[in-house]
Amino acid sequence: MQRRLDLVVNKMRLANRRIIRFAMRQGGAVLIEFSIIAFLLLFVIFSTIEIGLVYWATEQIENGSNNAARLVRTGQVQTQALNQAQLKTEICARARILPNCQTNLRLDVRSAQSYAAIVPPDALGSNGELKDDNEFSFSPGAPQDVALVTTFYNWHLSFFGGHYLLRASVPLRN
Repeated sequence: MQRRLDLVVNKMRLANRRIIRFAMRQGGAVLIEFSIIAFLLLFVIFSTIEIGLVYWATEQIENGSNNAARLVRTGQVQTQALNQAQLKTEICARARILPNCQTNLRLDVRSAQSYAAIVPPDALGSNGELKDDNEFSFSPGAPQDVALVTTFYNWHLSFFGGHYLLRASVPLRN
């Protein structure tokens, strides 16, 4: 009986030592710690890349809008009888980073006798989506008129899904 009791006690001590030895091991700690931090690290990296792409696309939209406004201001749109689609093509030719530029870009050109008479366009329709091309106006105006060239671009977020609406407006006098 004593022998059996000693055998059970020895097995319990051996099991206890194994449990303590297992708990004291540090071999997989780095892997577990990295797996906890990896998600946050990747989120920060991809967020930084996405913000950089959106910033770059915004700069492209602003540069394209400035170029379109220059064409309106100098009268080239009026003398060459450029329409909305042709002016949109001019903008997209200068904005190489914008994927599907012809499809996702919207252009609105409004003119009036004074700046106060121009009402900025709404980009979204009643359904919350970006309006179609034919829902935006194209009126470059005559000499001495004021005009507002506005571009909208529906940017599709690369890593996180969803959309982001980019907008650039340039007021000018013909």
